[in-house]
Amino acid sequence: MNLPASNKPQPFLQWVGGKRKIANKLIEHIPSGLNNYYEPFLGGGALFFQVKHMFNQCFLSDINLDLVTSYNSVKKDPATVSSLLKDHKENHSKEYYYQVRDNNTNDPSKITARFIYLTRYAFKGIYRIKKDGKAAVSFSSKKHKSFDIDQRLQQCSSFLANTSIYAIDFSFIEPKANDFVYFDPPYHQSGERFYTKSPFDENEQIRLRDFAKELNNKGVKTMISNSDTPFIRDLYQGFNIRTVDIKYSIPQQRKISYEVIITNY
Repeated sequence: MNLPASNKPQPFLQWVGGKRKIANKLIEHIPSGLNNYYEPFLGGGALFFQVKHMFNQCFLSDINLDLVTSYNSVKKDPATVSSLLKDHKENHSKEYYYQVRDNNTNDPSKITARFIYLTRYAFKGIYRIKKDGKAAVSFSSKKHKSFDIDQRLQQCSSFLANTSIYAIDFSFIEPKANDFVYFDPPYHQSGERFYTKSPFDENEQIRLRDFAKELNNKGVKTMISNSDTPFIRDLYQGFNIRTVDIKYSIPQQRKISYEVIITNY
Protein backbone atom coordinates (compact mmCIF):
# COMPACT_ATOMS: atom_id res chain seq x y z
CA MET A 1 0.00 0.00 0.00
CA ASN A 2 1.42 3.36 -1.01
CA LEU A 3 1.82 6.09 1.60
CA PRO A 4 0.10 9.43 0.92
CA ALA A 5 2.13 12.05 -0.91
CA SER A 6 2.03 14.35 2.14
CA ASN A 7 3.97 11.85 4.27
CA LYS A 8 7.41 11.98 2.64
CA PRO A 9 10.50 11.39 4.79
CA GLN A 10 13.82 13.08 4.19
CA PRO A 11 16.67 10.79 3.02
CA PHE A 12 18.64 9.28 5.90
CA LEU A 13 21.97 9.52 4.06
CA GLN A 14 24.10 12.60 3.49
CA TRP A 15 24.98 12.23 -0.18
CA VAL A 16 27.14 14.25 -2.57
CA GLY A 17 25.25 14.65 -5.84
CA GLY A 18 21.90 14.06 -4.16
CA LYS A 19 18.80 15.47 -5.81
CA ARG A 20 17.10 17.26 -2.93
CA LYS A 21 17.61 20.69 -4.51
CA ILE A 22 16.17 19.79 -7.91
CA ALA A 23 13.70 17.04 -7.04
CA ASN A 24 10.74 19.30 -7.84
CA LYS A 25 12.23 20.18 -11.23
CA LEU A 26 12.67 16.49 -12.01
CA ILE A 27 9.12 15.68 -10.93
CA GLU A 28 7.78 18.28 -13.37
CA HIS A 29 9.05 16.08 -16.20
CA ILE A 30 7.76 12.70 -14.98
CA PRO A 31 4.66 11.58 -16.92
CA SER A 32 1.56 10.42 -15.09
CA GLY A 33 -0.06 7.02 -15.49
CA LEU A 34 3.13 4.93 -15.33
CA ASN A 35 3.42 1.53 -13.67
CA ASN A 36 6.64 0.83 -11.74
CA TYR A 37 9.64 2.92 -10.68
CA TYR A 38 13.30 1.92 -11.07
CA GLU A 39 16.32 3.81 -9.76
CA PRO A 40 19.59 1.92 -10.42
CA PHE A 41 21.98 4.64 -9.16
CA LEU A 42 20.20 4.98 -5.84
CA GLY A 43 22.57 7.11 -3.77
CA GLY A 44 20.64 9.21 -1.25
CA GLY A 45 17.31 8.36 -2.87
CA ALA A 46 15.96 11.93 -2.70
CA LEU A 47 13.77 11.57 -5.79
CA PHE A 48 12.43 8.17 -4.75
CA PHE A 49 11.24 9.53 -1.40
CA GLN A 50 9.31 12.23 -3.28
CA VAL A 51 7.67 10.09 -5.97
CA LYS A 52 7.00 6.66 -4.47
CA HIS A 53 3.28 7.43 -4.20
CA MET A 54 3.11 7.89 -7.99
CA PHE A 55 3.98 4.26 -8.79
CA ASN A 56 2.66 0.75 -8.17
CA GLN A 57 6.00 -0.80 -7.18
CA CYS A 58 9.52 0.54 -6.71
CA PHE A 59 12.79 -1.25 -7.50
CA LEU A 60 15.93 0.39 -6.11
CA SER A 61 19.51 -0.66 -6.78
CA ASP A 62 23.14 0.39 -6.67
CA ILE A 63 26.53 -1.31 -7.01
CA ASN A 64 27.72 0.09 -3.67
CA LEU A 65 27.15 -2.88 -1.37
CA ASP A 66 27.37 -0.87 1.87
CA LEU A 67 24.73 1.52 0.56
CA VAL A 68 22.35 -1.28 -0.41
CA THR A 69 22.97 -3.00 2.93
CA SER A 70 22.10 0.28 4.64
CA TYR A 71 18.78 0.65 2.86
CA ASN A 72 17.81 -2.92 3.66
CA SER A 73 18.84 -2.56 7.32
CA VAL A 74 16.87 0.66 7.75
CA LYS A 75 13.94 -1.07 6.09
CA LYS A 76 14.08 -4.11 8.41
CA ASP A 77 15.52 -2.91 11.73
CA PRO A 78 15.77 0.87 12.14
CA ALA A 79 15.79 0.64 15.96
CA THR A 80 19.08 -1.26 16.06
CA VAL A 81 20.65 1.16 13.59
CA SER A 82 19.50 4.09 15.75
CA SER A 83 21.03 2.54 18.86
CA LEU A 84 24.38 2.04 17.13
CA LEU A 85 24.34 5.60 15.81
CA LYS A 86 23.90 6.88 19.37
CA ASP A 87 27.13 5.08 20.29
CA HIS A 88 28.92 6.81 17.41
CA LYS A 89 27.54 10.19 18.47
CA GLU A 90 28.65 9.74 22.09
CA ASN A 91 32.18 8.71 21.09
CA HIS A 92 32.59 11.11 18.16
CA SER A 93 36.08 12.52 17.62
CA LYS A 94 38.64 12.56 14.85
CA GLU A 95 40.46 9.55 16.29
CA TYR A 96 37.21 7.63 16.81
CA TYR A 97 36.12 8.43 13.25
CA TYR A 98 39.19 6.75 11.78
CA GLN A 99 38.79 3.80 14.12
CA VAL A 100 35.26 3.27 12.80
CA ARG A 101 36.42 3.74 9.22
CA ASP A 102 39.09 1.06 9.53
CA ASN A 103 36.95 -1.39 11.51
CA ASN A 104 35.20 -3.63 8.98
CA THR A 105 32.25 -5.77 10.01
CA ASN A 106 29.82 -8.24 8.47
CA ASP A 107 26.88 -7.28 10.67
CA PRO A 108 24.27 -5.44 8.51
CA SER A 109 23.15 -3.03 11.24
CA LYS A 110 26.75 -2.16 12.15
CA ILE A 111 27.60 -1.67 8.46
CA THR A 112 24.64 0.71 8.19
CA ALA A 113 25.44 2.78 11.27
CA ARG A 114 29.08 2.96 10.17
CA PHE A 115 28.10 4.06 6.65
CA ILE A 116 25.69 6.75 7.87
CA TYR A 117 28.24 8.04 10.39
CA LEU A 118 31.16 8.10 7.95
CA THR A 119 29.22 9.86 5.19
CA ARG A 120 27.80 12.44 7.59
CA TYR A 121 31.20 13.50 8.91
CA ALA A 122 33.23 12.97 5.74
CA PHE A 123 35.39 15.80 4.38
CA LYS A 124 33.16 17.71 1.94
CA GLY A 125 30.62 14.93 2.41
CA ILE A 126 32.51 12.68 0.02
CA TYR A 127 32.72 8.93 0.65
CA ARG A 128 35.59 7.56 -1.42
CA ILE A 129 36.37 3.90 -1.98
CA LYS A 130 39.82 2.59 -2.90
CA LYS A 131 40.39 0.00 -5.61
CA ASP A 132 40.56 -2.72 -2.96
CA GLY A 133 37.05 -1.79 -1.83
CA LYS A 134 38.10 -0.21 1.47
CA ALA A 135 36.86 3.21 2.55
CA ALA A 136 39.25 6.10 1.91
CA VAL A 137 37.03 8.73 3.46
CA SER A 138 38.60 11.63 5.39
CA PHE A 139 37.34 13.29 8.56
CA SER A 140 35.70 16.72 8.51
CA SER A 141 35.83 18.95 11.58
CA LYS A 142 32.60 20.64 10.50
CA LYS A 143 29.98 20.54 13.24
CA HIS A 144 26.50 19.36 12.34
CA LYS A 145 23.52 20.87 14.10
CA SER A 146 21.92 17.52 14.76
CA PHE A 147 22.74 13.86 14.47
CA ASP A 148 19.44 12.68 15.93
CA ILE A 149 17.74 10.92 13.04
CA ASP A 150 15.78 8.25 14.91
CA GLN A 151 12.43 9.54 13.67
CA ARG A 152 13.74 9.86 10.14
CA LEU A 153 14.98 6.27 10.16
CA GLN A 154 11.57 5.07 11.35
CA GLN A 155 9.82 7.06 8.63
CA CYS A 156 12.19 5.77 5.97
CA SER A 157 11.69 2.22 7.22
CA SER A 158 7.93 2.50 6.74
CA PHE A 159 8.41 4.14 3.37
CA LEU A 160 10.72 1.35 2.18
CA ALA A 161 8.19 -1.37 3.00
CA ASN A 162 7.23 -3.38 -0.11
CA THR A 163 10.17 -1.83 -1.97
CA SER A 164 12.76 -4.13 -3.56
CA ILE A 165 16.41 -3.14 -3.04
CA TYR A 166 19.29 -4.87 -4.84
CA ALA A 167 23.07 -4.62 -5.25
CA ILE A 168 23.40 -4.90 -9.04
CA ASP A 169 24.81 -3.09 -12.06
CA PHE A 170 22.37 -0.73 -13.75
CA SER A 171 22.22 -2.96 -16.84
CA PHE A 172 20.63 -5.82 -14.86
CA ILE A 173 17.33 -4.09 -14.17
CA GLU A 174 14.37 -5.44 -16.14
CA PRO A 175 11.68 -2.77 -16.50
CA LYS A 176 8.77 -3.36 -18.86
CA ALA A 177 6.73 -1.14 -21.15
CA ASN A 178 5.18 1.84 -19.34
CA ASP A 179 7.60 1.53 -16.42
CA PHE A 180 9.81 4.50 -15.47
CA VAL A 181 13.57 4.49 -14.89
CA TYR A 182 15.51 7.37 -13.35
CA PHE A 183 19.26 7.21 -13.98
CA ASP A 184 21.47 9.43 -11.82
CA PRO A 185 24.98 8.18 -12.68
CA PRO A 186 28.30 9.70 -11.62
CA TYR A 187 28.42 12.84 -13.72
CA HIS A 188 30.65 13.29 -16.75
CA GLN A 189 33.84 15.14 -15.82
CA SER A 190 33.02 14.98 -12.11
CA GLY A 191 36.76 14.49 -11.62
CA GLU A 192 36.52 12.05 -8.73
CA ARG A 193 35.89 8.40 -7.95
CA PHE A 194 33.02 8.41 -5.45
CA TYR A 195 31.32 5.49 -3.72
CA THR A 196 32.61 2.77 -6.09
CA LYS A 197 35.93 1.00 -6.71
CA SER A 198 36.10 1.96 -10.39
CA PRO A 199 35.57 5.36 -12.06
CA PHE A 200 32.48 5.89 -14.18
CA ASP A 201 34.41 6.97 -17.28
CA GLU A 202 33.26 7.87 -20.80
CA ASN A 203 33.04 4.21 -21.79
CA GLU A 204 30.60 3.72 -18.92
CA GLN A 205 28.64 6.78 -20.03
CA ILE A 206 28.37 5.23 -23.50
CA ARG A 207 27.27 1.91 -22.01
CA LEU A 208 24.53 3.72 -20.10
CA ARG A 209 23.36 5.54 -23.24
CA ASP A 210 23.20 2.24 -25.15
CA PHE A 211 21.15 0.67 -22.37
CA ALA A 212 18.79 3.66 -22.37
CA LYS A 213 18.26 3.08 -26.10
CA GLU A 214 17.43 -0.58 -25.43
CA LEU A 215 14.84 0.44 -22.86
CA ASN A 216 13.38 2.97 -25.26
CA ASN A 217 12.81 0.19 -27.80
CA LYS A 218 10.88 -1.73 -25.11
CA GLY A 219 8.54 1.15 -24.37
CA VAL A 220 10.17 2.09 -21.06
CA LYS A 221 10.16 5.76 -20.07
CA THR A 222 13.62 6.98 -19.01
CA MET A 223 15.00 10.09 -17.37
CA ILE A 224 18.75 10.71 -16.98
CA SER A 225 20.58 13.41 -15.03
CA ASN A 226 24.11 14.43 -16.00
CA SER A 227 26.53 17.30 -16.49
CA ASP A 228 25.82 19.80 -19.24
CA THR A 229 28.90 19.04 -21.36
CA PRO A 230 29.39 18.77 -25.14
CA PHE A 231 30.18 15.06 -24.74
CA ILE A 232 26.86 14.35 -23.00
CA ARG A 233 24.85 16.46 -25.44
CA ASP A 234 26.45 14.68 -28.38
CA LEU A 235 25.99 11.28 -26.74
CA TYR A 236 22.26 11.77 -26.31
CA GLN A 237 21.39 13.13 -29.73
CA GLY A 238 17.83 12.09 -30.50
CA PHE A 239 16.75 12.36 -26.85
CA ASN A 240 15.04 15.38 -25.33
CA ILE A 241 17.55 17.47 -23.37
CA ARG A 242 16.57 20.20 -20.91
CA THR A 243 18.96 22.41 -18.97
CA VAL A 244 18.51 23.01 -15.26
CA ASP A 245 20.54 25.37 -13.07
CA ILE A 246 21.39 24.70 -9.44
CA LYS A 247 22.34 27.58 -7.17
CA TYR A 248 24.53 26.83 -4.19
CA SER A 249 26.65 28.85 -1.79
CA ILE A 250 30.23 28.41 -0.72
CA PRO A 251 32.25 30.78 1.47
CA GLN A 252 32.33 34.34 0.05
CA GLN A 253 30.65 33.49 -3.24
CA ARG A 254 27.59 32.00 -4.87
CA LYS A 255 27.85 29.62 -7.78
CA ILE A 256 25.47 28.22 -10.35
CA SER A 257 25.93 24.71 -11.72
CA TYR A 258 24.26 23.63 -14.94
CA GLU A 259 22.97 20.12 -15.45
CA VAL A 260 20.81 18.39 -18.03
CA ILE A 261 17.65 16.33 -17.72
CA ILE A 262 17.54 13.81 -20.56
CA THR A 263 14.32 11.97 -21.45
CA ASN A 264 13.08 9.70 -24.23
CA TYR A 265 9.63 11.29 -24.25
